[in-house]
Amino acid sequence: MQQIQRYFRKAGKALARFFGRVKKGSPIDIAILVCAAALIIALLAILVMSLLPDAAPVDASSSAPSSSSVSASQSGSYDPDADALDKQAYDGTILPETADGGQTYIDETMFLGDSNTYRLVAYGLTTWQNNLSAVGMGIQHVTSTPCMYFKGSSSPVYVAKAVSMMQPRRIVITYGTNNTNSTADTFKNQYRSALEAIKKEWPYADIIINAVPPVAQTRTGAAAAQKAIDEFNKALADLAKEDGYRFLNSSEALKDPATGFARASYMIEDGLHLNEQGAKALIDYVRTHTYETEDRRPALTTIPTHTATPEETFNPQAASSSSSSSSSEAEGVTVTFSVKDGKDGGSLSGTLTQKVKPGETCSTVTATAKEGYSLEWGCTEGRIENVNNGTLTFTVPANTKLESISVWVTFKNKHTHTWSDWKVDESDSTKHTRTCTASGCTNPPKTETENHIKGNWTADPSDATKEHIYCTKCGAVLESRTVEHTHTPDSGTTTPATCTSEGVTIYKCTSCGQETSRTKIDALGHDFSGQLTESDGSVWKKCTRCGAKGDMISGPSAPSSSTPPPAPSSSAAPEASGAADAPAA
Repeated sequence: MQQIQRYFRKAGKALARFFGRVKKGSPIDIAILVCAAALIIALLAILVMSLLPDAAPVDASSSAPSSSSVSASQSGSYDPDADALDKQAYDGTILPETADGGQTYIDETMFLGDSNTYRLVAYGLTTWQNNLSAVGMGIQHVTSTPCMYFKGSSSPVYVAKAVSMMQPRRIVITYGTNNTNSTADTFKNQYRSALEAIKKEWPYADIIINAVPPVAQTRTGAAAAQKAIDEFNKALADLAKEDGYRFLNSSEALKDPATGFARASYMIEDGLHLNEQGAKALIDYVRTHTYETEDRRPALTTIPTHTATPEETFNPQAASSSSSSSSSEAEGVTVTFSVKDGKDGGSLSGTLTQKVKPGETCSTVTATAKEGYSLEWGCTEGRIENVNNGTLTFTVPANTKLESISVWVTFKNKHTHTWSDWKVDESDSTKHTRTCTASGCTNPPKTETENHIKGNWTADPSDATKEHIYCTKCGAVLESRTVEHTHTPDSGTTTPATCTSEGVTIYKCTSCGQETSRTKIDALGHDFSGQLTESDGSVWKKCTRCGAKGDMISGPSAPSSSTPPPAPSSSAAPEASGAADAPAA
C-alpha cells in the first residue's frame, strides 16, 4: 500500500512539473498535450458510434436519404435466421396457404400503404377504388395527416375516414418502408394507433397486417436495413396476435431464401421498390393466403371516386427539379412508351423513346383505340392523372433515382366474353386457362390464365381406395392419397355371392367391386337351408349365402275342384232312337 501511495505522489509531482512547463510555453510539452487530447476525443467518438443503432433506409421516392443512411456499412453482416418468425408461435395468426381466392378476393380487398402499395395501381394489379396509398407515406401519417383525395372534393381526408367512405370487406395494410429509422416498439405503437382509428371509423372489415417488404442486397446499408425490417415484422406479428388481427407473411414470397434479402428479379434499380414481377408475386401471395369470414358490412351507400395523392404531399422536393442532384438530372431519364397488351386493339403515335430530365414533361404521345376497344395507361414510376385519356403528356418525377421509366398502354376489347371451360395450361401444369369463344374477340382470342384452386379431399369414383384433391374450376387432380376402405357389405346379405365346392363363399363390395372371401363353417358348397317358391307354386331349395337354386322340394299345386267337366263326345247315341226315326204325322 505504501509503495502505491509513493507511486501516486511521484506521478502527481510529474504532472505538476509537466503542466508547469506547458504554462511557461514549452513547445514540446504543448504538442504532447494536444496529441493526448486528440487521442482521447477519437476514442470517445469510436465508443459513442459503437453504441448507436445501425442506420436504416428511407423511401427513395420520399425524402433524400439521410447521411446516417448513406454511411451505413454495406459490409455489415446479416443473419436471416436471427429474427425469423416461429410459425408455431403464431398459429392462428399467420395466414396459411389456401385455395386461390381469385380476382374477386382482390376486388373485395382494400390495400393501404406507401409507395410499394401505390405501385400496385401503376402495374394494373389494383385500382384507385381499392387502393389507399401515397408515395413517401409512413404509418404515423395514418392518424396525423389528411392525405386521401376524392373526386369533387379539394380537401383531403384522414386514411381512417377514407376507409369508411370506401366501405371495404377486408383490408391489407402495408407500412414500414419509410419508418425504419424508428425503433420496433415505436413502430408497433404507431401501427396499433392507426388500426384503432380505422376500426373506430369502419368496424366491419377484416384487417390483415402485411409484412414490410424486404430490400435488395445491393442497396446501401442493406444488412442494417433488413435487420430492422425483420424486427418490424416480428413486432407486427406480435401486434396481430395480441389484438386479434391476421398477419400476412408475404416476406416468404419476396425474399431470396438463400440470402434473406429481396429477390433481385423482384426489385427496381433502387433496391427498395418492387418491380412489376415482384408486385405480381405479392398479389399472388395475397390470393393464395386468404382470410374470408362472413361479410359483416351494413347495406352499402354510394362509394365516391378515389383519386391519387399528389407525390409532393410527403415529398416536397418533387415540386421542383432543382432539388435533385442525381446523375439523371444532368443526363436525363430514358422514358419508353409501348403497347403492353391488346396490340391488335390500337396503336401509339409520337416519339416513343425520349430523354427527359427529372421534373420535366415528355412530348405528347397519343394512343388510338380501335372501335370496340378501350385503353388504359400505366407506368413503373410517376403518376398519370387520367389513365383512360388517349393523349398523354407524361411528367418524369422530380425525385426519381431511376435511369429509365416505362410507360405503357393496354387496349381492352369492350365486347362481352363468352368463356370456354377451364382446362389445364399446356405450358404450366400449375395453372389453368380459358379462352373467349365469342366472335369479334381479339386475334388471337382473349385468354385468361390463373393458378389452380384447391378443393377438398374427394373419393375417386372409380377406385374407393383412393382420394384426390381436384381443382374446383378445371377438375385437374392436384394431389392424391391412398385411404383405408371397408368393403360393404361384408355379410353378403344384400349382394349376391358365389359359393364354391371348396367351402368358400365369395362376396363383391358394392362400392369398389372388389371380391372378398370367407370360409364356411358348416358344410362344403352351398347352404341349401333356405327355400324359394316359384310363381307356379313349386318350392325349391335355396342357398342362404349366394341365392343359388337347389333341388325341388315339392311340385306345382294340384288343379282346383272347380274345374268344369269335359264336354260330351259328338258320337254319343240318342236316348230314344226309335222315336227319332218315326215319320212325321
